[in-house]
Amino acid sequence: MVIDRKDRVINLCEIKFSVKPFTVSKSYAENLRNKVMAFRMETGTKKTIFLTIIAANGLAANEYSLQLVQDSLDMNALFE
Repeated sequence: MVIDRKDRVINLCEIKFSVKPFTVSKSYAENLRNKVMAFRMETGTKKTIFLTIIAANGLAANEYSLQLVQDSLDMNALFE
């Protein structure tokens, strides 16, 4: 999902389901970097890109998620 905001920021949202909090592995982190780079190249945008993870049971904090993910939402945020 792509959210193009008026403040010159684009949120690229990854939506994941897992029984436990979602964990960003080293290989998945590389996949996410590639997606952001491909989006930037294809669109030619100069806007800031924020990576957002929407995960049913939240996001597990680790070195990869802390480096890449600007925001995360769990299913509770969807029903507030």
